[in-house]
Amino acid sequence: MLIEKLNQINNILLNLLEITQKDINYIKNAEHEKIFENIPKKEKLSMEFAELKGQIDEILIQRNKPVDEIFTEEEEKIFEKFKTLLNEFNEKHRYFSKLSFIVANFYNVLTDKIKKRKKITYNNDSLADSYLKLKA
Repeated sequence: MLIEKLNQINNILLNLLEITQKDINYIKNAEHEKIFENIPKKEKLSMEFAELKGQIDEILIQRNKPVDEIFTEEEEKIFEKFKTLLNEFNEKHRYFSKLSFIVANFYNVLTDKIKKRKKITYNNDSLADSYLKLKA
């Protein structure tokens, strides 16, 4: 039972790693719409991950053994793979987050420059201070 759950959670991590790598490539290629398309997939996988983690925790608690005896040899190998994948996902997601922040900051600065840091409203007073022109 534990082996099955560990394999399932490892598959979820592999899917999250794959999607995150795609998102990194999308950022680099300025295909930002595709990143938003992946959000529901990532949310679903995250929920499945949390559920499986809870199930794994419950199995381990029910065993009521010392830490060094809690896994069989095969379970320990799969658990080591889990730890490796989790660390890899953490690093890749951290990199993705940094790229996302950089791009978001770039667009915010660009928007501020276009708007000359004054809020553009619908009255004509603020439109004169903008590089943008509205025509009806």
